[in-house]
Amino acid sequence: MTSKWFGAIVILAIVSLILGLIFGFSKVQSMENDIRSALDKKGHQNIQVEMHGNQARLSGEAVSEAAKADAISVAENTECSACKNKRKWHGVKDDMTFQSLPVQSPFTFNGVKDVDGNVTVSGYVPSEQDRTEILATANRIFNKKVTDRKVVVAAGAPDGEFVDVTESYMNQLAVLDKGRFSQENYNGLIEGSASKVDVRNRINAAGKALPGKYASGFRANISVPQPAPGKIESVDACQTLFQEVKGEKKIFFESSKASIKGAESFDLLNKIAVAANRCSSFRITIGGHTDSQGAESYNQRLSEARAATVKNYLSLERKVEANRLTAIGYGESNPVATNETAAGRAQNRRITFTVTQAQ
Repeated sequence: MTSKWFGAIVILAIVSLILGLIFGFSKVQSMENDIRSALDKKGHQNIQVEMHGNQARLSGEAVSEAAKADAISVAENTECSACKNKRKWHGVKDDMTFQSLPVQSPFTFNGVKDVDGNVTVSGYVPSEQDRTEILATANRIFNKKVTDRKVVVAAGAPDGEFVDVTESYMNQLAVLDKGRFSQENYNGLIEGSASKVDVRNRINAAGKALPGKYASGFRANISVPQPAPGKIESVDACQTLFQEVKGEKKIFFESSKASIKGAESFDLLNKIAVAANRCSSFRITIGGHTDSQGAESYNQRLSEARAATVKNYLSLERKVEANRLTAIGYGESNPVATNETAAGRAQNRRITFTVTQAQ
């Protein structure tokens, strides 16, 4: 009888040991995956993690002492997703090395594609592994027609998603006939020409789907060539055309600056350029207007600068004859609404187009 009980106890112990090993391994693996994910989110892709029992061993090359300390803190504070109450039960062993990298600010990356599909890339990445991977990705996306103009490893990336966002920009550049993209920290701009409107729509949708601050920092300026419509020979008909094209739509600028912003602004200017070229026998006066906020002299200069920016875009980017364009700043002198309300001031900040006979 005693021997039977003893045998049962031995079998139970063996089963418990096996189950403990199985569930213990599952917990260890989960902890390793959790720490890996947490390190990636904080931009420590160059740091490796390996669990040895309840010890998380961190290895690899940290870009700075601060980055090394942050990686340790991230690992120490990661909770086990497979554990009851998601508790922390592990320690951290530091086997990282340290190599000082130059700090780049702002952190930038650029890509340019010509009409033959050749692409040049340049800029900064957080690690040598990222450099290898981003160049391999570029060659895959652009069918090995890539020239590395100087992709450099440096510290200073805004976060761990910068390289993934770079890959997204490259995928969008690939569908353009020609173009370029540029990243600066969380801000990005992609511009160029596409054969179809739905390509432009896809790029705008991809920009809105970028993570976090990258989505709000996204800008696009994609032109879609249209067949040239017929020439208009009447001043009144041309003025009517400009009014129909512009309607209630506005050209937006950066706050207190003359830099045009927003895809809708460039879309409107591109349509205005088409109208201007249909009215090739006439002159067009571009008027800049502001609200009354701030000094009158400052508003005058700002209105002149914004009108000049619009003229330069139409002539340099859309090939409207510069000698038919005149940029004039009116400052706050010609309001169309009250300056006492925000809505009224928004109406007064505007660009106007007036068609006249050529001299």
